[in-house]
Amino acid sequence: MKIACLTYTCARDFELAVRHAEILPKNWKKIWCVEPKDAQIPAPAGTEILVRDFPRGASLRGNEAIHGMRHVFLDLAAAGFDAVVKLDSDTALFRPEAWTAPFEFAGTDFTYIRRHERESRLLCNGCAYTVSRRAIERLKDGIFFPDGIPKCFAGHEDLIFSAHWTSCQRDLTFCQLDKSRCHWKYRAYFEKDILAAHYGYLRDEATNLFRKHLAITASPN
Repeated sequence: MKIACLTYTCARDFELAVRHAEILPKNWKKIWCVEPKDAQIPAPAGTEILVRDFPRGASLRGNEAIHGMRHVFLDLAAAGFDAVVKLDSDTALFRPEAWTAPFEFAGTDFTYIRRHERESRLLCNGCAYTVSRRAIERLKDGIFFPDGIPKCFAGHEDLIFSAHWTSCQRDLTFCQLDKSRCHWKYRAYFEKDILAAHYGYLRDEATNLFRKHLAITASPN
């Protein structure tokens, strides 16, 4: 299996991206997608820099950003990757195999952190999700919202892509990961079975929180 871990990053988030990449599986191909202004970013050894020039809006928001991402996914599928883990710079995966085991062992097309019922359980949190090559193929012209991206999603990347894969492409299979086992600003989580932590709104505390999470997951008890 060829797994790519795709992170859209920039100079501001460099430290976060480096730190969180260190705990990813060695067999994942790490790819950082950056804008031309960050083309010379000093990525860690073994990390590929992919330069793409498209408007990213605010946090990959807006139709131009969506179509830019869509073409990056398609390029990675064309390059021979069987699945792509899209991972934000500010997110640490403490059980990364949770994002790939459904694909590797059951051929699942889309694995994501399930939102709460009131948010719609078919929509994902965009900080980390995995898509198969088959799901990526459904992003081609004429298949991906041929009548235009619905305005109800307000340009949010995670909502748009997950709605397409779970609701529009109904033959695709998906696996939902438990949101309550992830660390969020609104709900801290410090148990050994933690899946991931999103530090996006905790920048000042991120380093210490990450160290605490690492110590918990490394503990034998």
